Amino acid sequence: MKFPKDILVVDFEGFNDSPTQIGAVLLDKETLVEKDSFSSYIHANNVTTSKVTGISQETLAEAPSQAEVGKMIYEKFGTDFFFAYFVGDLDIRFFKTILKAAEIKFSNYDYHTIDIWSLAYIHLLKQGYEGGLRSEEIFQTFGGKPRGLHDALEDCRLAADVLRKIILV
Repeated sequence: MKFPKDILVVDFEGFNDSPTQIGAVLLDKETLVEKDSFSSYIHANNVTTSKVTGISQETLAEAPSQAEVGKMIYEKFGTDFFFAYFVGDLDIRFFKTILKAAEIKFSNYDYHTIDIWSLAYIHLLKQGYEGGLRSEEIFQTFGGKPRGLHDALEDCRLAADVLRKIILV
């Protein structure tokens, strides 16, 4: 299968309305092989260590600002890709947040997006899946190893692997 554009799988970790980490992997439009990647913590104030991610306030205090991270991802990947995510409400909201901070319009990006969770869940249901809805259960059903602390780049790679297993069957 050949997509008309490469696919950028993006994942964020965050607290409330503050993104604290971004991971991204760029997949080749024909092979879905990882072509490039990006990872960064994002500066945030008054955040305690997360039990899910292990990201500490000390790490975030020294991290680049939302605007800096927005510019870095824009400069690295441009806008000519399909945006993909695993359960995207949070990821789209945080992506818009860092772009707005960098004064980059989200409308520069293609509005067609790929929700990998939806594809994965439908794929599994067609096979009689009766497991849970959470990412951990879905990733493991597709052969992913159990995660310890969540890491945005690792989660992107897990989501990309799920997408490959669905698309390249």
